[in-house]
Amino acid sequence: MPNNKIQANFNAASRSYDGVARVQRKAAGFLVKKLLKIRNFNPKTILDLGTGTGYIPELLIQIYPESFYYLNDIAGEMLEVCKLKFTGCPKVVYLHGDMEKLNVDTFDVVISNFALQWVDNLSKVLENFYAKSSEVFAFSTLVDGTFQEWEIILNQYQDIALQKYPAAEELINYCNALKDDHLFEYWVMDAPLFFDHPLNFMRYLKLLGASASKGKMGLNALKALLNRRKKGLTVSYKILFGIFKKIGK
Repeated sequence: MPNNKIQANFNAASRSYDGVARVQRKAAGFLVKKLLKIRNFNPKTILDLGTGTGYIPELLIQIYPESFYYLNDIAGEMLEVCKLKFTGCPKVVYLHGDMEKLNVDTFDVVISNFALQWVDNLSKVLENFYAKSSEVFAFSTLVDGTFQEWEIILNQYQDIALQKYPAAEELINYCNALKDDHLFEYWVMDAPLFFDHPLNFMRYLKLLGASASKGKMGLNALKALLNRRKKGLTVSYKILFGIFKKIGK
C-alpha cells in the first residue's frame, strides 16, 4: 500500500483506533513484558517506531519515568492523540514521518509494535534500526497467515490477494543472521477474533485504519458476499515478536 494511503487511513482512524485495537494493545503488553525480563537495564533513550496512539510509551513511562521518549508515526493525527495522552510528560519528543526515511541517532532502545508490516523494505528497516539500538531492538510484526480465513471467503466471490507478509521462519532466519554481537529471542502468537458478520469485520478494519487486501473488491462481488454470508467468521492475526539484546543483558 502506498505510504500516502497508509498515512491517510491512520489519520482518519486516529479517534476510533483505541476503541477497537484490542490485539494491538495486547501485543504491546506482551512485548513490554518480555523487555522487562532483561536484567540491570535502565534505558536513557527510547525510540518507538510507528507508535500509533502510544501503547508502548503508556506502559514504559510507568516503568522508566526518567527516560527520554521519541515517538514516531507516519500519521500526524495519531501523534496528536499521543500528545493529549502524554501532556504531563516533559521527556517526550514527537517525530512525525515515515520510519523508512527517519534520520536519527542511536538510542538505548528501539521498539516497534504492530507497525513494521507497513514498510516497503522490511529487511532494510530491521537492519537500519538494529544498528541504531545500542542495547535493545524489540519489535512485533504480522507474518504470513494473517487473516487467511478472510482470504478464503473473499476468493469464493472474486480473486483477490491480501496484504503479503513474510513467513515467520524466513524472518526469524533473517534476524538470526543479522544479530552480530546481540542475542535474538522470538515468540509467535495467534490472536483470533470473532465477528458475527463479514460487514462488521470490514468496519473493524476501517476503524483501525488498516486494510486486509491489496486490491479492491468489485461492488457486485461485495454485494454477493454480504448477502449470502450470513454466519459469523473468525479471523486470526499471526504475530512475530522479536528482541535483539546486547550480549550480557
